[in-house]
Amino acid sequence: MKKHSILLVIGLLISLSVVAQPNWKTTKAAVTFKIKNAGLNVDGSFSGFNGTLVFDPAMPDKAQLSASVDAATIETGVNMRNNHLKKEEYFDVAKYPRISLKSTRIEKKGANSYIGTFALTIKETTRTVMIPFTVTQTGMMAQFAGELVINRRDYDVGGRSLLMGSEVTINLSIQAQSTGTVVATN
Repeated sequence: MKKHSILLVIGLLISLSVVAQPNWKTTKAAVTFKIKNAGLNVDGSFSGFNGTLVFDPAMPDKAQLSASVDAATIETGVNMRNNHLKKEEYFDVAKYPRISLKSTRIEKKGANSYIGTFALTIKETTRTVMIPFTVTQTGMMAQFAGELVINRRDYDVGGRSLLMGSEVTINLSIQAQSTGTVVATN
């Protein structure tokens, strides 16, 4: 009897730490970037977005946000440059086909604003990045939007080029629709 009571208490404690969070399905995503090259701004984008958005504005600390893009979809408006960026010295898309981002912590900062701590993986390097972002919800739809600046050299992208800037500004814009389901999170 005593053993069953202990198991019941443990089970109750475990179940209390699990929270249901709304699940969102991406309907549209834009991942864009800007970098200086030879003194000029170069704009680009990635497509092939896959994401998991488990998020409740009332409990951001329980959120689970992850996303990835297909590195081979890099688009800068110049086909020759796109092909060059797919090579080993840059994104090495044959060996590292996806660029990924996964939340480790989300904090509420204002009415619709948050700051997220994420693990960003490019090629074989994973680093912690902070991303301020907003979530605007209208009924069953939500818009997630954020911006971060990284140093491309931290991820071994492009070597020590004198012409290419080191700082890259990345913008994320994700439209999502509630799936009407919830996901258990800890």
